[in-house]
Amino acid sequence: MLGGLPIAFPNNRSPHCAITPKVRTSGMTWSLDNLRSAIGISVIIAIAWAFSDGRKRVPWRVVGIGLLLEISIGVAMFALPPVRVVLAAASDAIDALMVATEKGAQFVFGHLAGGPAPFAVTDPSNQTVLAFGALQLIVVISALSAMLWRWGVLELACKGLGFVLKRTMGLNGPLALSTAANIFLGMVESPLVVRPYLEKMSRSDLFVIMTTGLATIAGTVMALYATFLKATQPDAAGHILVASFMAAPGSIVIARIMTPQVEGEAAQPEQPSPRMYRSTMDAFARGVQDGVNLLIAVVAMLLAAVALVALADMILGLVPEIAGGHLTIGRIFGWIFAPFMWLIGIPWADALHAGELMGEKTALNEFLAYLDLSKVPTGVIEDRTRLMLVYALCGFSNFASLAIMIGGLSSLCPERRNDFADMGLRSLLAGTLTTMLSAAFIGSVPLEWLKL
Repeated sequence: MLGGLPIAFPNNRSPHCAITPKVRTSGMTWSLDNLRSAIGISVIIAIAWAFSDGRKRVPWRVVGIGLLLEISIGVAMFALPPVRVVLAAASDAIDALMVATEKGAQFVFGHLAGGPAPFAVTDPSNQTVLAFGALQLIVVISALSAMLWRWGVLELACKGLGFVLKRTMGLNGPLALSTAANIFLGMVESPLVVRPYLEKMSRSDLFVIMTTGLATIAGTVMALYATFLKATQPDAAGHILVASFMAAPGSIVIARIMTPQVEGEAAQPEQPSPRMYRSTMDAFARGVQDGVNLLIAVVAMLLAAVALVALADMILGLVPEIAGGHLTIGRIFGWIFAPFMWLIGIPWADALHAGELMGEKTALNEFLAYLDLSKVPTGVIEDRTRLMLVYALCGFSNFASLAIMIGGLSSLCPERRNDFADMGLRSLLAGTLTTMLSAAFIGSVPLEWLKL
């Protein structure tokens, strides 16, 4: 689907599609697709270098360390039993939050949120209204995240990861903290923790903040997307969390290649982070209000996006058929992004579907892309392709989010408004390359290694 509009997915693969040779070694299945993913990592780095504004200043040592750190995070989360237990617990926690949210939504909205209907239900699949059902999870997660920050839980986690990034990749304290915060907070909320530093930050550091913001997703929607995907990707919650952690060093790598530091840039003196909430009740109240604002924005964005895509498809329907069908926004995106999806290791038989979803995520938003991915029937695309798309779509890198981020950063630091606007489109490209980099890493190893 694209923007909630149906897409005709074939029931079977075309008999003309080539079968990728596979080799089984020690119980693991390797194929040329894995090799192409590994090569795709180098190609993504080369694309970032081609768009660099300082090719001779690229800190290749930092790039190498960042790539090794991203690999290490992936290996640790998939291979270490204690980490796997944490990921399983995160999945169970999301299930519990969804059940609790359903109870709250049904109490307020009744049958619109899946509660008992005051009439005979003829089609149970349409009983729950999206705006009054699963989307209410945004409000609950927003309130919970705010309280966890107030209690120091999230702040401690961010500082811990920030310390690792500071020691391994040479980031200054504020930049490391902001990068780590993006894993749990939104692209506008995370710069709040380093607001006093924004005015004097270098363009290179600001570009890292913008890239990381667009290459990750917020905790407020992380659980929601995992809920969407649970039917076709049962361990989606763990993979989305892994993708968010991998994107932290990955975004630094891409940002430092595209906008390297200028020699002699002075590090800023350390200052204590500002307190975001005055009390637990203040955190709860503000978290709920922020969640409501985000919920309204998501509902409005979905309404407008679906309507505009439908209108565009109506106009394109006037064009004569091309390649056996009418032009649609989905088909156009598929043709544009399919080569890039093949490049990172997705089989050509799945590349058109993958490209369509990637284009939808970039032009509209990742919410619709994940929603449509969840509706792709099992067997239409390979399990490996589906998993790689979970990682490739895991980021805010789309035009609407870019506008929101520039507006939010400009309100936090009006003195740097021009810098935010100048680097906007390049940060969108950097964020997209970062999510593709994560997908390429995942695609370079056998699927059997990626079970959570």
